[in-house]
Amino acid sequence: MSKQTVYIVDDERRSLDLIKVLTDSAGLNSEIFSNPLEFIESFRLTHKGCIVLDINMPEMSGLELQKELNKKGSTLPIIFITGYGNVNIAVDAMKAGAIDFLEKPYDGDALIESIHFALEKNKNAESELSIDDSMGKRLLSLTPREHEVMSMLAKSLSNKEIARLLNISPRTVEVHRQHIMNKLKIKSVLELPQDLM
Repeated sequence: MSKQTVYIVDDERRSLDLIKVLTDSAGLNSEIFSNPLEFIESFRLTHKGCIVLDINMPEMSGLELQKELNKKGSTLPIIFITGYGNVNIAVDAMKAGAIDFLEKPYDGDALIESIHFALEKNKNAESELSIDDSMGKRLLSLTPREHEVMSMLAKSLSNKEIARLLNISPRTVEVHRQHIMNKLKIKSVLELPQDLM
């Protein structure tokens, strides 16, 4: 497994430098980005590690960047940091898959502990995917919604049942189903990799 990296995305230079010092002192490999668009351009599905992400940035908010990464099929755990947190933002971030939400000024030890947890989570996910590397790579191309639909299909739920549970139309489920089959290069739901969910 290649070395994991902590990707730090924050438009505030002081905050970037502080987190970089914290990760360096903890012996962690890290890269800094002062612009979320710059991070999106450099992002690859092969990246391993986690993201420490500021919520409030001028060109693209942390939540918008999270949505973009989810669309691209990213599995990197995200830790949000913010100086202007509120409960609704935190709930939205967690619903979209964030693993932690820290308000500035945060405790450095708490951030490092959260980063270690995120790196472990990413490492475990990577280990599971390496059971079948080619299928693992294909699974990485699925969106979070496609992952949800896939796990329900694997439990033998019908399109109508999935539609009701996810509050979407059966037609939308059918579209997701087709995308899943195409991306995973399978012809039947019976071929779904149940042990990788």
